[in-house]
Amino acid sequence: MPSDIKKAAIALVISCVSTLIAVYFDGLNFEDISFTNPFTLGINIIWVLIIAWVIWDLLQGKDIELTLVLVGAITLASLIWDISGFGFGMAQLFYLLELLMYIAAYFFVNSKESKSWYLEKSL
Repeated sequence: MPSDIKKAAIALVISCVSTLIAVYFDGLNFEDISFTNPFTLGINIIWVLIIAWVIWDLLQGKDIELTLVLVGAITLASLIWDISGFGFGMAQLFYLLELLMYIAAYFFVNSKESKSWYLEKSL
């Protein structure tokens, strides 16, 4: 497995942890969007499972490029909504880190090393 694939997986783990930290900071200011809210907790559990699934697909040699674009677009829309509704604070900084990790993962899976590994895995 190429090092760029491992780096992409690490970036996805960091993005997931970053999301959870952001929700924690949101919860310090707004109780209705903290982990004590069952809806917020449920959405975050689903999000962690989605990211775990993406990491699994990545490590199995599946091309996750489109998935990263879609997840990144969802994160960007969420970040814009969050900033417009609550301003820019510590939570939004972690949401931004999450987005940057998706971008990093996208570049890692598009490296020459990763592309040749994908090709080898598909044969």
